[in-house]
Amino acid sequence: MGTNLSARVTVVFFSFAMAALFPPVRASSQERLKVIYSQFTMTTSATWFAREAGLFERHGLMADLVYVDSTPAVQALTAGAAPVATMSGGLAVGPYLNGLDLVMLAGWCNLNSYQLVTRPEIRRVEDLRGKVIGIGRFGAAADWGLRLILRKLGINENKDVQIIQAGGGGPSTRLAAMEAKKLDATVLDSPQTVQARRLGFRALADGVELGIPFLQGGLVTRRAYIQAHEDTIRRLVRVIVEAIHYAKTNREAALKIMQKYLRVQDREALEDAYESFVLKQFPRAPYAVPAAVQIIFDLAGARDPRAKTADPQGFIDMRFVREIEQSGAIDQLYGR
Repeated sequence: MGTNLSARVTVVFFSFAMAALFPPVRASSQERLKVIYSQFTMTTSATWFAREAGLFERHGLMADLVYVDSTPAVQALTAGAAPVATMSGGLAVGPYLNGLDLVMLAGWCNLNSYQLVTRPEIRRVEDLRGKVIGIGRFGAAADWGLRLILRKLGINENKDVQIIQAGGGGPSTRLAAMEAKKLDATVLDSPQTVQARRLGFRALADGVELGIPFLQGGLVTRRAYIQAHEDTIRRLVRVIVEAIHYAKTNREAALKIMQKYLRVQDREALEDAYESFVLKQFPRAPYAVPAAVQIIFDLAGARDPRAKTADPQGFIDMRFVREIEQSGAIDQLYGR
């Protein structure tokens, strides 16, 4: 009873705080907006928190939150089927280099959240040589994350190991392949890493602990859409700022939302994901860090010479986050 009362008080306090900082928009002026999320992972979770906490509506947006797989998500942006999406920088950089006016408006995962998970007999970095490592799909976030970790460890991803696509059923498929000894290693992030540990697999390297910059989660749109709908984008970025605050300050509610979208019932796994992302990764002011984009360009440069001269600042537009921060609203949200 006490816990339920405390939760209700927290929600009421949160609602009053939001009303004071960002007055709600009248229902008659609600604007419908399709928002894509491209993965069932914590890197796209900011929009989940926003949806379940009613933050879109508070800012006059009736959001249709739709899951679209990675590559089709970019195609949807290109075709105008959806104006905004949450995705990794690695997914958006290719079309950007091809001339599509994609731009990152906010970034809440600027470090490589993947862990290199290996079979128990692989105990040292040197043991990776000659081994088979599975990822979901070439060009997707896990592929980029793996290559960044390998490079940091001094392993040549093209010569020292064999990287194969093994992602038909997602991380669970790759874990099953590791159990069957068809894969020697893969990359996972939380909460799947908890299951891997229970199966006896080893986390040989952690992208966050290694300090590897990688823009793995953020809000993407097209510059043409910003020009035509600047006020909509401004409100949307405010929603993201509030969603991060909501998740950080409403742990139990956030865990229930994660349980719904991640489709994970295990409390320990959910707690691990909450700690790994909401508390350790998500910044109060969701700036996309240029270094986290530059490292993607560096990787892409091996296949696309245009990436070698690309400017990260051309791919990110932080003016809306900066505007909110400079207004003092974020400090007020967190009580300082």
